[in-house]
Amino acid sequence: MTDKTDWWLKEEKPGLYMWIFTKMTLGAAYGALLLAAIIFFILALKALSGLLPEDPYASLDLGRALIARLV
Repeated sequence: MTDKTDWWLKEEKPGLYMWIFTKMTLGAAYGALLLAAIIFFILALKALSGLLPEDPYASLDLGRALIARLV
């Protein structure tokens, strides 16, 4: 028998272990970016909802009261 190891098991480049590690790391990075984007979007919506009044017609009532006082 020969003492020959296959090329994908060697520590030299190109190695299958390094290729798998690279692809899995890239996938994890994409997943982390997607998760960060989703969290940022949710926090932006929450901040926007904090700026808006609870009653959507409150600003219209304020405008009508202001016009009624002026006229």
